[in-house]
Amino acid sequence: MSTTLRAILVVGVFAVLGPPVGGAVAWLMVGARSLRSPLPFITGAYGEAIWLAIGTGLLCCAVALVWCRTSWLVPFGAALAVTALAITVGAVIDPPRDGVLAALARVAVVFVPPSIVAALVCWLIARPLLRHDA
Repeated sequence: MSTTLRAILVVGVFAVLGPPVGGAVAWLMVGARSLRSPLPFITGAYGEAIWLAIGTGLLCCAVALVWCRTSWLVPFGAALAVTALAITVGAVIDPPRDGVLAALARVAVVFVPPSIVAALVCWLIARPLLRHDA
């Protein structure tokens, strides 16, 4: 299979599965305690997290296919980096009243755990495509 096709498939796995997995984690973090339906969290995650998922998938794909690194640390670091970038861009576009650092800390608690779990799940599924000898 060509490298380009593998890259497209890997990013596709992250784009399709990342948001609902992250949404399910977010639901477990907040919605499950109040017995809210997980459906809004899972479906609504596409609107909020599709670019995070694509960015994380692209980073994981680049590291695996260029530097031959498929460790679990790659999706972990990629999810942290992409999420931090998205939160920072959001804080710059719409500056919070109570300071950027306080806002970053507040938002990171909500976005980072789902992003990391989703990245690791997608990485586990896409890992066979990420191997250099595939």
